Amino acid sequence: MFEDIDDQKTEPGVSKKSVEVTRESSDRSIVYAIWTRNASSQMPVEQGWAVLHERYPSQARFLLLHAYEEVAGPRTSAWSPSEFLAKLRRMLDDAGGRLNPEVRDLLTVADDDLHPLSEEDSARLDRLRTRVSSRLGDPEAARKRLQRLAADTVRELHDRTAGGKAIERTSGSIPAAPNGSDWNRALAAAKGTRSAYSATVKVAVGDVVEHPKFGAGVVVGSEAGRAHILFESGPRKLVAG
Repeated sequence: MFEDIDDQKTEPGVSKKSVEVTRESSDRSIVYAIWTRNASSQMPVEQGWAVLHERYPSQARFLLLHAYEEVAGPRTSAWSPSEFLAKLRRMLDDAGGRLNPEVRDLLTVADDDLHPLSEEDSARLDRLRTRVSSRLGDPEAARKRLQRLAADTVRELHDRTAGGKAIERTSGSIPAAPNGSDWNRALAAAKGTRSAYSATVKVAVGDVVEHPKFGAGVVVGSEAGRAHILFESGPRKLVAG
């Protein structure tokens, strides 16, 4: 992969040289830095994922892979459990339930690094585990699944950025979320309680419910026996107590 970049950095009779990759480099160069794991560029892997997430903030997958590299790779900067847990909550909110298994794997891999915790962070961790399943799996199996996700994502982005194109969010497996901006704003502004969705749960405007299929949703209205809930995929009217 990335023959176009490798060809540029090799001259006849001259050994391969590193590629200068900065935060202002093209999407393809950033993905190349991730693929080579800093062997042929000057950008650490976790920083590469962080840059991509800054450019495409709706892509929670990029934030997840950034957080994974922070935990699993060599530490190039100070690592804070509080910041890590905040990232996990953000990616769960942004992904609308689609990344729950991957976040559970990430919690499994990071378990040894998350102790001891402050009382406040312990409560945050408990809430996160409740959202994705409190049962931890096998760390090595979890690590392999996340590594496979990273490799699959790099291959996908290699094809997506061919010819120097920017990563797009309107098709393929990195879709734009219908009503995404409205949902993000509603989720950020929600001040009510957070609970698992059920047909009997009592909710009020401003509450957040976790639906097993649609992910996190914000209650934006109600009527007798039903709630109007805005999910990342769009608004739905569901039975509610």
